[in-house]
Parts: sequence; structure tokens; C-alpha cells
Amino acid sequence: MNKVLLTLNIVLIVGLAYLYYAFFTEKKPDVVAKNPQQLHADTSFKIAYFDLDTLEKYYVFAKETQDYLKNKSSLMDGKLSKIKQDFTTKLNDYQKRGATLSQTEQSQMQEDLSRMDNYYTQQQQSLGQDLQNEIMQKMLGLRNKIEAFLKDYCSQRGYVYVFATSSEDNIIYYKDSVRNITARYVYSMNNARQEQRDRAQHS
Repeated sequence: MNKVLLTLNIVLIVGLAYLYYAFFTEKKPDVVAKNPQQLHADTSFKIAYFDLDTLEKYYVFAKETQDYLKNKSSLMDGKLSKIKQDFTTKLNDYQKRGATLSQTEQSQMQEDLSRMDNYYTQQQQSLGQDLQNEIMQKMLGLRNKIEAFLKDYCSQRGYVYVFATSSEDNIIYYKDSVRNITARYVYSMNNARQEQRDRAQHS
């Protein structure tokens, strides 16, 4: 049996991976542009960024979240360690007494060890899944707090994009929809595709 080693770094990596997935897979309404002249936006805007590593170190709610998840991970490791310790004690006892045990006692001991091994595996999977779900919920709550704050903060100061940087990844946490070029981009791609079809028909 392998001990689950879930350190805080793994907790944060999983949480950030989920945030990255949640952000870039969020469903957004399709935008169809018929008149590209209506899509020109002011080119003067302010961009800012914040460092996730510094935020995790100094933002109180982020530190509370980390401490909570670290404690949750420690409790899980403690439960699994106790189960493993009980199994090891039982196994050592079996190895010491094996030669003196009757066939029935040996069978019973083997069944006990097998049951304990299966219980460890079940608990490992169950507790690991519970911790992963907790990570996702806590990290999503942290992300929502950051976004809610940035919405007013950026509106008051004129920032239209705020990027998050870290040693692991870079994530956009806020964006002004006025700067969304998706409609123009789709319009241009559709035009290019239609031109390709027209050329193919006349060739």
C-alpha cells in the first residue's frame, strides 16, 4: 500500500488547474457580426496584472484557504496512516505467529489482512475524492472573490484587462467585453472561408 502524499503545492496546482479549466471552458453566447464597422473599439485602454504567488502569501482569505486545505490534507494523511499502521501491526503479528497457527487461524488472519488492505484502498480513494472536491470548491470561492473585487476596482480605475501571473501559470481574471474582438475575428474568418469556396468553384 502506498501512502498518499498530498502536500500544499499539489493542492494549489490542482486548484489552479481547475480554475484554468473552469475559466476557459465557460460557455459564452455566440456572437454573429454582419457589419464590421460597428465593431471598432477605442484603442486606448489600461492593462494591469497581479502576482498570484504574492496574493497567496499576503491576501488573508487566500492564506485562510491554504491553511484550511493544508489541515484537511493532514487529517486525511493521519487517517490513512492509522489504517496502514493497524495493517502493519497485524501483518507483523501474522509473520511472527505464522508457524504456530493452525490452518483455520492462518486463513482467518489472511482474510483479516485482505479486508484491511481493501479498506485502506477504499478510504484512500474516498478521502482523496473528498479532498479534491473541497479543493475545487475553495479555489472557486477564492476566484469568485477576486473577480467580484476586480469588477468594481477596475471599473473605478479604468482597467479593462487584468492578468494574473505566477511561477506556474498566467490567467486572465478580468476582461472588458468592449475589447472582445471575437465578432470581428469570426466575421473575418467566415469571409476568408467563403473566398476559398468561391475560388474553388471557379477553378
